[in-house]
Amino acid sequence: MKKQKINIGIIGFGRIGRMHVENIIQNFPMIKIKGLIDPKPNKEILNLLEDQDDLHDNIDNLLSDETIEAVIICSPTPTHYALIKKCGKHKKHIFCEKPVSFSKNEIEEIIDIMHKEKILIQIGLNRRFDNDFMLMKKKVDEGLVGKVHMIHITNHDANMPSLKFLESSGGMIFDLCIHDFDMLNFITGQKIKEIFVNGGIFIEPQLKNIKDIDNALITIELENGILCSIDSSRQTHYGYDQRIEVFGSKGALSVDNERENLCFFSDHKSTKASKIKYSFVERFKQSYINELEHFFECVASKTSPGVGPEEILFAVRAAIAGTKSLETGQPQRVQK
Repeated sequence: MKKQKINIGIIGFGRIGRMHVENIIQNFPMIKIKGLIDPKPNKEILNLLEDQDDLHDNIDNLLSDETIEAVIICSPTPTHYALIKKCGKHKKHIFCEKPVSFSKNEIEEIIDIMHKEKILIQIGLNRRFDNDFMLMKKKVDEGLVGKVHMIHITNHDANMPSLKFLESSGGMIFDLCIHDFDMLNFITGQKIKEIFVNGGIFIEPQLKNIKDIDNALITIELENGILCSIDSSRQTHYGYDQRIEVFGSKGALSVDNERENLCFFSDHKSTKASKIKYSFVERFKQSYINELEHFFECVASKTSPGVGPEEILFAVRAAIAGTKSLETGQPQRVQK
């Protein structure tokens, strides 16, 4: 990364915001957090800031600072659209967590804002920056498995999020499975043509009150005919279970779970391995650093990020169709 000082602002200091702040402090000495907004500031936030005056209670105060070049948005999804519009008016480059919006019309408007204001927008689809998934894509592009026939993704979270979070998350399809829809596009370069979602409630009965689910089996056909399946769950209790398999005419590629270590113990009774990584913060730690490095390099060089609002638009269209499929019990075509 170029040694160019960049001042940034952070909006939101929840679990994901705190992780980004810590990653910036630990890995990017040329990045200065010049402003941070959180509705309930605490001592921990103040300890992370070089200057306590950089803690703001008003978005306009942060955005009026002309020395701030870019803003990282980590607030709840329903706030993203309005915040991006405000940041755009102030000519700030933007890194925003997924899925940006539950509305394809709002995302299309964000794309227009990006071009009109001549700003850079990167979306936090961090799995595109995971070293193993990037290697898988490279091998697929090189033709190692030949013509791709089928892809299977396992996406199981370790613990059920709080009901407060789930109420504003957009539902399991938008919050959890959106990563999988994007990974299919990332690995193959193809968009989703048709989707069928079969889901149920096995863990948290209160999800029925917000018309959500906690487990799903999803079948997908891509535009070039590749068949895909996704099994997704909100809770395993045993760790963050993340696997992908690509099957083709010449063979198969798979990415398995990362474990705490690679040491195996075997005796006459069994073979034991260490536990898999427990949370998304642990499993995708390096990918979160990689995506920020990409964003900062883009800001420094004034080049467009490799994953912008156009990419999340493809995934959101699939999520909209998937939500309708869950409601109707029928496969749905994804709108172009």
